[in-house]
Amino acid sequence: MDSQKKTIVITGASQGIGEGLANAFLERNYNVVATSRKISARFPYGVSDTVALVDGDIADPATATRIAAIAVERFGSIDALINNAGIYLSKPFLEYTLEDFRKLSSINLENFLHLTQLAVKQMLAQKTGGSVVNIGASTADHPIAGVNASVAMITKGGIHPSPKASRWNTHERESASTSWLPASSTRQCITVGQRIS
Repeated sequence: MDSQKKTIVITGASQGIGEGLANAFLERNYNVVATSRKISARFPYGVSDTVALVDGDIADPATATRIAAIAVERFGSIDALINNAGIYLSKPFLEYTLEDFRKLSSINLENFLHLTQLAVKQMLAQKTGGSVVNIGASTADHPIAGVNASVAMITKGGIHPSPKASRWNTHERESASTSWLPASSTRQCITVGQRIS
């Protein structure tokens, strides 16, 4: 373990934004814990000294526990968490089922709660600070006419207020200093203690 390297945990890292972020951090010599349902089969860099791949359903709290444990066991820290995982299900509002809502909620909201709590606890224990970045959906705040995604946006946009609320909750802790960083409607950041560079 290189104690000078920062460790970034990225959910939904097998494609799109998540894959791009994982590659960018690896190119900049960070340790990366990349996760998705089948990340081992999809991630082009494979396993190396600076990357740990964690397969699993992010909606399952056991997956969050495994991700946090692997980050700490393998690299010794969690310095940033990027909550990127999410699903999108488009259909007219009257056609959404309770099962659709539960699936969207478990992946888009519950995964945020499970993993973010573990990451922030680790950041506080480290006393070196850290960041949590949430990738949301701009259409939650700025709907597009004709796009049938109201229920999906309720869940994916549900993480948007979290930085403001978390600031107040973690600010009470002696070892945490959190701040709201102004951002676009598609990303929000919680900074715990010192920010990573």
